[in-house]
This record gives sequence, structure tokens and C-alpha cells, in this order.
Amino acid sequence: MKLASYDIASHGSVEAQGQPDKGADRALQAAPGDSTRRPTEFVAVDGGPEMMSGETLLIEAYAALWIILFGFVFVSWRRQSHIDARIAELERAVSRGQSK
Repeated sequence: MKLASYDIASHGSVEAQGQPDKGADRALQAAPGDSTRRPTEFVAVDGGPEMMSGETLLIEAYAALWIILFGFVFVSWRRQSHIDARIAELERAVSRGQSK
């Protein structure tokens, strides 16, 4: 698919949905196939009520990582205790077998 036809198709779909163009450069709408008139700076868009702050997302990410880490350490500790018990049982069986 050519870039010009993609620009036309993507802008047409936004216009068909009736969404307003929030702060975007009007040059794109005038000539969608002309790449020389494309905006080069970042234009912020209002995300609506479902946006979360970056601090909240950072805290949630760290909390999730700590929970996963503690879960992994706990499961490893449990497995290691089962392995230690099995090794002790095998050592007792070997020592009983040698004493006969």
C-alpha cells in the first residue's frame, strides 16, 4: 500500500467517525499525500477520563514486580525444603544399607 493512499484512508476513517482533530496541523488535511507539509513537533491529545498518572502506574509496576519476586522466592524456598527432606531421607536409606 502506498503512503499517500494510506494517509487518505486513515484521515478518511477519522473524519468518518466524526472525531474532532485536536490540535493537529491543518496542513495534513489540506494535502494528505504531501509529506513535506507534515508536522514535526509533538502535539498532545486529551486522553479523557480513563487516563492515569505516571506516578500511579510506576508504583503499581514496582508493586507487581515485588509481588512476583516474593512469590518466586517463596516457591523456590518451598521446593528447596522438599529437596532437602528427600536428600536426608535418601542419606538415611544409604547409611542403613551400608550397615547391613
